[in-house]
Amino acid sequence: MSFHEIDDVLWESIEPYLPPQKPHTGRPRANMRKLMNGILYVVMTGCTWKDVPRRYGSKSTVHRFHLYLCEHGIYQEIFNELLNKGYDLKKIDLSHCFTDTKDIPTKKGGISATTVIKK
Repeated sequence: MSFHEIDDVLWESIEPYLPPQKPHTGRPRANMRKLMNGILYVVMTGCTWKDVPRRYGSKSTVHRFHLYLCEHGIYQEIFNELLNKGYDLKKIDLSHCFTDTKDIPTKKGGISATTVIKK
């Protein structure tokens, strides 16, 4: 899978869930779009946080922002929004989905699919 930066359409969906900019006192917050691209770079390429390209911000800032999003449940909110938009745009079709039940235990000693396959 190759890495692509967040486009304008995706950014419009994500941005409302991110924390608001700080007031004009003190140090301004880093560009959140760059930070999100840095996080996605790590996720998509499998590199470590220390290998985040400088154009996305410092490695520690990108990692701290990732931790903030995790701790505040923001990733789940963004995921739900994108999932709902996928349904609305008819880009998600569950008519071709199935469930893999090989790891679900059977009720009261019945035989499982893996038991049948082993015989």
